[in-house]
Amino acid sequence: MAKLRTYTLSWGVPVDSDIVNIRVRASIDVPSSDPNDPVTYAIPYDEVGVVSQCLLPLPKTPKIDGDLSIGVSPVDDQGNEGDISWIRFPFDLQAPSPVIGLSVS
Repeated sequence: MAKLRTYTLSWGVPVDSDIVNIRVRASIDVPSSDPNDPVTYAIPYDEVGVVSQCLLPLPKTPKIDGDLSIGVSPVDDQGNEGDISWIRFPFDLQAPSPVIGLSVS
């Protein structure tokens, strides 16, 4: 399995005392996406706990070489999810092809 570079995603922790989790979503930018809302609640997410940063890629992060919109939202103890804050960033999450024709003489 290839080794991919990691990226650190950081955010400010919400001040609400009832936050129990943070959800992180990654969306591949497509031309039909609404530029004002590229990350929606319908996109699969990873839960990372009540932290202020995580390493990408997460298990549900698309492994692409290109722009991703990353969304972060808090979840409270009743299951309510806050607004998604998002950022667009160019990622390279694809490893190069392996060498071929390997031999020993």
